[in-house]
Amino acid sequence: YHELTSSQHEAAMYSGGIPDDVIFDEEEVEELLLDGANILAIRVHNASTNSSDLTGNFFLSAGLTSAQSQYQNIPAWFSPPVVLPHASFKLATGETIIISDTNEVISDSIAIPEGLTPNLSRGRTPDGMGNWCFFNTPTPNGTNNQSNCYSSITPAPMIDLPSGWYASSNPVSITTAKNATSHYTTNGDEPDQNDPVVNGNIYVSQTSVLSVKSFGNSGQALPSPTIDRTYIIDEDNYNLPVISIITDEDHLWDWNTGIYVMGPNAGSNYPYFGSNFWEPWSKKSRMEYFDRYQNKQFEAVFDLEIHGGWSRAEAQKSFRIDAKSIYTGDVEYPLIERKPEITSYNNFNLRNGGQHGIFDRIQDGAISRLADGTHIDRMGYQACLVYLNGAYWGLYGIREKFDEHYVESNHGVDKDEVQLLNRDGALMGDESHFTESYNIITNLSPSSSNFMEVFGSRFDLKNYIDYFVFETYIQNRDWLGIAWQLNNVKLWRQDSLDSKWRYMLYDTDFGFGLYGGNIYENYINLARNPANPNQHSEIFDHVLDNTEFRCQFVNRYNDLINTTFQANNVNAIIDELKTELAPAIPEHIANWSNLMGPYSYSFWINSVNNIKNYNGSRIFTAREHLNLSLSLQGQKLVELAASPANSGHIKVNSIFPALPWDGIYHGGCPITTQAIPSFGYLFSHWTSDDMNYQNAQDATIQVALSNNTTLTAHFQPCEEVISTNIFEVGNQLHPQVSEEVNIYDYEWRLNGALVSRDSVLYNPVDGDYTLTVRFDSCEISSEAFGISRDNYEMLLFPNPAVDVLRVQFVLGEQEPLELALFNTLGELVWKESHSDFMGQFNSTIDVSTLA
Repeated sequence: YHELTSSQHEAAMYSGGIPDDVIFDEEEVEELLLDGANILAIRVHNASTNSSDLTGNFFLSAGLTSAQSQYQNIPAWFSPPVVLPHASFKLATGETIIISDTNEVISDSIAIPEGLTPNLSRGRTPDGMGNWCFFNTPTPNGTNNQSNCYSSITPAPMIDLPSGWYASSNPVSITTAKNATSHYTTNGDEPDQNDPVVNGNIYVSQTSVLSVKSFGNSGQALPSPTIDRTYIIDEDNYNLPVISIITDEDHLWDWNTGIYVMGPNAGSNYPYFGSNFWEPWSKKSRMEYFDRYQNKQFEAVFDLEIHGGWSRAEAQKSFRIDAKSIYTGDVEYPLIERKPEITSYNNFNLRNGGQHGIFDRIQDGAISRLADGTHIDRMGYQACLVYLNGAYWGLYGIREKFDEHYVESNHGVDKDEVQLLNRDGALMGDESHFTESYNIITNLSPSSSNFMEVFGSRFDLKNYIDYFVFETYIQNRDWLGIAWQLNNVKLWRQDSLDSKWRYMLYDTDFGFGLYGGNIYENYINLARNPANPNQHSEIFDHVLDNTEFRCQFVNRYNDLINTTFQANNVNAIIDELKTELAPAIPEHIANWSNLMGPYSYSFWINSVNNIKNYNGSRIFTAREHLNLSLSLQGQKLVELAASPANSGHIKVNSIFPALPWDGIYHGGCPITTQAIPSFGYLFSHWTSDDMNYQNAQDATIQVALSNNTTLTAHFQPCEEVISTNIFEVGNQLHPQVSEEVNIYDYEWRLNGALVSRDSVLYNPVDGDYTLTVRFDSCEISSEAFGISRDNYEMLLFPNPAVDVLRVQFVLGEQEPLELALFNTLGELVWKESHSDFMGQFNSTIDVSTLA
């Protein structure tokens, strides 16, 4: 509501016209209205500084009934929306719908047939008593008597040549059902009876789509579904997935209704607000998807929209794929290879590279991948090729859409329980919790003892820190109101008492210096005090005044600079994407270079390298900005090592670097280090050239950084510190460990064979015993302990036994075992058998019911 409209609108009623209407259904009203007073505001502004007049006349009609209030009659031109009966279930092919009366007596029933596509229905005519018919115009809550009655749906034509890649021209044979005629198109249009008739083979000599539909000759059958095939002739997919979009030509190119053209209301200046491609129009379309190995994986019917911000004005536009349930439903396929666990998509975007579409085309996808392993919500990225009605349309990125379905797929939260906000307010649920959080946090003193507890109860702090680190490090100008209005901010939480807000990283094209940005701009300061302040910037500014949070933010910032943002890591991700796209770039350039770029292969390579170069320079200024913005005590070099080599690891704050290692941190915020021994070692102590910690024997310490620091964690082999022995007490063998440790595993072996994992061995037989114990990262074994007896002992207790009887003994060799209990009359009352047994037998027998 703070934005200008995208097109002008001439008043209608003054000239006798009918005003436009906007209808909100019940669910939308429930989402929009809050408890208490609600204000509906409508804002009108001039189309330009040269506009001659400004008028507005608005009417609100709500479906209210009241015996106490009288409402005026509605105008003649107002047609209230019709509320239709709605069932809370769906029907699939082969299922049966049954109509019964209140006594459950069946009045009628019918099975759902093949081919009953959206906008077709079944019913009887005359109403309720005639034959079952197919209707091509559903009449819910209305009579069927005026509808055309069709007896069947024409079977779909069969096309012998599958969709796919072919080296040269191929004949296509189409089989049509008896008493039907097939018509076809090659421009994406769904065929009608005015299109060419299938009469013999159709020859496909160039990349194209073929759409075929059959029509019954009798006039009593509805047309078949449209069958589409995509034929790619003598072209390569460059080891990338391919999406073939098929839609009526008018859906794209009609001057008044096509979504891809400027249309009659386009502005004259970039990005041509008012153009058709700025309208939220969607068009029914079809799709075929092929994996990188050229195998067709699925086809779908969906709604096609133009997607994006200013990049809509580019020649190659982004698309939104909306897989609605009224068509073929969700796409059931793992579209993004790096997210194989996500196998169902309600929608997704095909992105043209955004503002980087004319340069490298990969920055936003690369930054999303860079965020892998952090606590940030980020969109998956998968490079692909797109064909539009058979025409090569170039490189795209398959991207997840940040909505309730993303949250459900990635976090397991029911989509109906998601609260989702963007810059304008609530997209799902409401924003009252966020507004409440904003008020509570910004009105609480940062020095309050419970500040972090309150802040952490409202926001996921790990996510919050990583998100603001990423956005400020990459210097995203199109974010948080820094260069213009608040933009590219989304966050979500589950609608429950203890759920916390999480930020979502997307549209990072204006990072890393695009269009004039430079490494010297301090984005921590800009995010705290942007040109257009907002609730998000004010919270960020406020929480950084809390000492504990400030140091958490500083240390995590440095952790990420020392690992994620290091040149070797960033360059590896960029090079991986470059290698994947490079074979496809020449053809993409040949298709688009005259219209939008990249302009040449070398231009693209330079654009890709610019990302790497910018990041390499950004590391230094990011550390400087951190120091200046948060009044720290300068950069300190921290060197870490383990002694002896490979004896252990060191966790510093949130990262586990390979040793030996060095990184930069800041004085004024102590770092936390934890010594983690490798298997076979125990931690001993720390040494440092600057003794700036409390206890050298603690595995986890906090280190204040007043100078550059070299910190070494010392470890010792387990057997040099701890030993174990076996000692005998009565008819039992027990472990003896030289130090008090938390043993989690015992292994008793008799003559080398495992006989027990219990802590105590009962009634041992003759032989040599060894014991191995495991604790922490250690495994130590005893010397052999010999047993030599003249008789064999079995332990039975208690005696007498009333409820349970314990039986304990050891067998030193593999042999059959049978145990039996007899009562005083010599009757068998219990038996247990084992065909092959060796080791310690330790059993509890319930004798409470035995007699």
